[in-house]
Amino acid sequence: MSTCPNTKIVVRVQAKGGKFLGDDIGGAHITIRNTHTKELLASGFTAGDSGDLSTEYSPYASQRVIMDPVLEIPVIQWLSAKPTTSKFIAELSLQEPTLLEISARGPLAGLQTAHSVTATQWVVPGQHIERPGFVLELPGLIVQIMEPQTHLQVTKVGTKIPFKVKVAMMCGCPIKTGGSWPESDFDVSAQIRHVCCAHVIDRVHLTFDSEDGTFNGSYTVPEIPKNEDIYWSATVCATQYSTGNTGAGLVTFFS
Repeated sequence: MSTCPNTKIVVRVQAKGGKFLGDDIGGAHITIRNTHTKELLASGFTAGDSGDLSTEYSPYASQRVIMDPVLEIPVIQWLSAKPTTSKFIAELSLQEPTLLEISARGPLAGLQTAHSVTATQWVVPGQHIERPGFVLELPGLIVQIMEPQTHLQVTKVGTKIPFKVKVAMMCGCPIKTGGSWPESDFDVSAQIRHVCCAHVIDRVHLTFDSEDGTFNGSYTVPEIPKNEDIYWSATVCATQYSTGNTGAGLVTFFS
């Protein structure tokens, strides 16, 4: 009876338009299943750094390039994996060519805006996938609302609700002036609604503060009826023009 050698599969998760999800953002949880039988073949977590950006191509580079959207002639940057770069390694005992379902969820340190992504691929026993591995592209943006704190109470008309929001790529890479992810490529705004109502009653555009890398603005509370509790929700939405990445966060306040 012949035996098949173990098949090594390296799985990496790359933020769409960004770097690999590394330890600094909690990495990602990986599952590998047989697509047809749904049998769980392997699971675990990625671990390591987020990789290196370079204008020079290397055999270990992801095919999902990063381009500076601000320049007239875009600069292509390749994301290369080192031995220490974030990955999950599976050693599978496959008896025949198998269609695998490989899934990732992350970033695990940003669960409020975490996403899941799944892709399938045929794998042949003994044919390893290592350079740079099986790369899953994770769309989205991390949106962290620092102000206002949810369930803030408003006591008088004309109160200004401050908004202070941190937005980052899914790999945790910061948005900053002159960086690979400049603020001009992003639109961030807050949609104000009454709780349990889909109708948007106001929108607040948030502007970038280059000193602390946050998006800021404020909402002035309108008339508050006497002896009546009013509840508002604010959905902060962030969009990256060049990639179509989006992210959202939610807070509430009341009178």
